[in-house]
Amino acid sequence: MEFAAVVPFLLMALALIWQVLLIGLTSMYASHGASEAARQAAVTPDDMERIDEEARKRVLSPWDSPEVLTTEIVERDGGRYARVTVAVPVFLPGTEGPWNISGEAKVVTEVAPRGGHGLPDEEVDP
Repeated sequence: MEFAAVVPFLLMALALIWQVLLIGLTSMYASHGASEAARQAAVTPDDMERIDEEARKRVLSPWDSPEVLTTEIVERDGGRYARVTVAVPVFLPGTEGPWNISGEAKVVTEVAPRGGHGLPDEEVDP
């Protein structure tokens, strides 16, 4: 009888642990996706479709669907950053929750963007 009274609490604890695991996985995928997006943005800064495609390659299904994952390039503090935002699932992967987790990675510019949104030219002392 005592074990039967504890079962609901054990199930709630397992559900909480599962949700924490899903949050951790979502955070990991956002970080990996941002790293890949930043790498691709360094090579092809004007091709947002390719940047998004590379970010999604690092993320497993169902976290990689367009409803769940978004990719953008943001500029701040004189630099460009790849930001990947992933919706945190509630209890089941593929379901959207009210929270999002974002991962960011700095874009190390190898090719200047055509739109003129790059870093200012640095002066070099002779």
